[in-house]
Amino acid sequence: MSDPLSFRTASDFTDPETLIPHALPWVLEAMQPYFDWLCGGADIARRAVEACMRQKSSEVSIHRVDFLMCGSEFAGGLIALSGSELKEARKSDTETLWALLDAPARAGLIERLSQSAKLFAPVAEDEHYGSKLGVTPPFRGRGLSEVIVKWHFEQAEARGFKKFRTDVSADNKSAVRHYRAAGYEIMYTGQSADGRLRYHGMTLER
Repeated sequence: MSDPLSFRTASDFTDPETLIPHALPWVLEAMQPYFDWLCGGADIARRAVEACMRQKSSEVSIHRVDFLMCGSEFAGGLIALSGSELKEARKSDTETLWALLDAPARAGLIERLSQSAKLFAPVAEDEHYGSKLGVTPPFRGRGLSEVIVKWHFEQAEARGFKKFRTDVSADNKSAVRHYRAAGYEIMYTGQSADGRLRYHGMTLER
């Protein structure tokens, strides 16, 4: 890989919303299988994520993305936020999804939210949460996930954080191995009431 690696944020670009197509595929991928299940299908999930990315209050706002650049190409990125920010961001995203649904679909959403009540462990206010991490297909297999995680640690520690959290699908064995290699440990495993989803809550303190 001859081109230099660097990180850029939305504020480095004139119109951040033009960046959404560069982030949407890996953000959607990082949200699976939970978000398609929560929304009741892939189409509404994609619409909801794209709508959320346009809002600064969202967990997946384009303004929260740290883009990993390889030269001038978008190689992947990270969305991370404090535990204190996370609760309000998820409330905002639920409201956005609700607004996109018709009445029958809203009833399904309420049911699935109830079924997922024990799926994820809480995130404390003093923890920095690795929400979404992705590497685009042309750049996979080059160790860039480790580069992104290191960036996350450095940026969060510069803000005074020492504790880190993330959630990973228990079926995504490669991601679980990746986070274990970075020093994370499984501290919780939750399951949806219908048994379709299992997620590990993983934690690290530096």
